[in-house]
Amino acid sequence: MTSRYLNNRLRLANDVKVVDARWVAGVAMLSAIAYAISILRLNAPYPILPFLSFDFSEVADLLAYMFFGLKGGLVATFAHWMALNMGTPFHRLVGPTMKLLAVVLMMVGIEAFRRVMKRRAAHLDVLGGIVFRVGGMAMATFVLYYALFPEVYLPFAQAQLSRLGFTFEEPIALVSVMVAFNALFNLIHVPLSYVPATAIEKAVIRVVPYIRRRETMREVRGG
Repeated sequence: MTSRYLNNRLRLANDVKVVDARWVAGVAMLSAIAYAISILRLNAPYPILPFLSFDFSEVADLLAYMFFGLKGGLVATFAHWMALNMGTPFHRLVGPTMKLLAVVLMMVGIEAFRRVMKRRAAHLDVLGGIVFRVGGMAMATFVLYYALFPEVYLPFAQAQLSRLGFTFEEPIALVSVMVAFNALFNLIHVPLSYVPATAIEKAVIRVVPYIRRRETMREVRGG
């Protein structure tokens, strides 16, 4: 009985090592893919505010979450951010950091809705991503423009919105319109990232059915 128990424990430990190696390799690979997509500038401009763009590197970050869980997604996203900004002066980190925050909020929103609803469904994933990303980024944009660096971002916002024919006398009105356009951008970006990521996930699962960390761990425990 003791010998059988020890053998099972040893086999489980070896299987977990295989799972962990697969997790590390998968997250690292998807981080590298996200970085390559960013370097190649595979994105589409947001016409209302051209300094924003729909960045397709988010698909790779989101795949890290889908295959390897929330921790995998967060690690891949942070590694992607670090690779892009290594050696960048502090004042140039604001934009990339806002992008990092947006992706993290989207992943956390999807995960939160899955846990609360106790199931996975595409419309709930998108809804969760939108609620957290749009809400969180609206607050972050307001704080950045109105509270932290108004001397930098209020003139910048005025220049951007004057292209669209807007003029404002009150800073709060100016920032509110920027927040609204930013919210629309983030609302659109969630399905733009989620739909292709889900399609790729399904295609990969058909070929490599145990790539997802959760399924592999379940397989280990059941074995």
